Amino acid sequence: MNTLRFAVPVILCLLAAALVTAGCTAPPAGSPAKDTPMTNTACVTATRVPDVPPVFPTVSPEPAARFPDARAPGEMVAFGSADVASEATVYRSWLNDTYQWHNTMDNNYYTQYPKKGSRYLIVFISIVNRGNTRVWPPSPAAIHLWYDGKEWPLDPDHVLPDQTKGINDMTIRIGEIQYYHQLYSSELVTDYGYSHGKKLNFLYPGESNALDGYLIYVVPASLAINQTYVQIVFNGNDTGVWKLSGS
Repeated sequence: MNTLRFAVPVILCLLAAALVTAGCTAPPAGSPAKDTPMTNTACVTATRVPDVPPVFPTVSPEPAARFPDARAPGEMVAFGSADVASEATVYRSWLNDTYQWHNTMDNNYYTQYPKKGSRYLIVFISIVNRGNTRVWPPSPAAIHLWYDGKEWPLDPDHVLPDQTKGINDMTIRIGEIQYYHQLYSSELVTDYGYSHGKKLNFLYPGESNALDGYLIYVVPASLAINQTYVQIVFNGNDTGVWKLSGS
């Protein structure tokens, strides 16, 4: 009698478990599971989670933490060696809400406006080949502007000399800086990567052949110039970083 008293609850539990399992309806073969939901939410198939650490999104550190050894404007950074030994510097910057560029086609100046909440930062760069053979200079894509933990883009609307219609080798002039001289010569600065309106593919030895010009970036209106960094990635593993200090 006592045995029967304890056996009945056990049998009832087994029957209840069988009924719950029978209530789980698997989706038809070939159909997405979402098209045939389970009729009993108590039926759950357990899946073991792999023993791996959680992955969190990567947050870029502030530039000051990333570039503790940043150079001051005008300081040289050497890259390459022997026949291709070269050096570079970021030597000036200019910050303003707008800029004017001269269109040689109609001999007029046009004012360039950024999107709301932005300004323009113009950075001046000089690269000299101190070796004995021509080298490939860093492209604009290899020159990065960092501020507030983010990289800021070049002005996508700035007209470059080889983008003008009907005029070959045209030199673009920015009204506010058109009389700024290059670092190693009395020539006036133009767009980085160009000389007298022609795009430079190589950098030849000597200061007289220095690649000297500016790049125009779109930055936040609240940008603090002394918290802004310019990073140049040279051919190979060499990198130079400068912390800007004024306009």
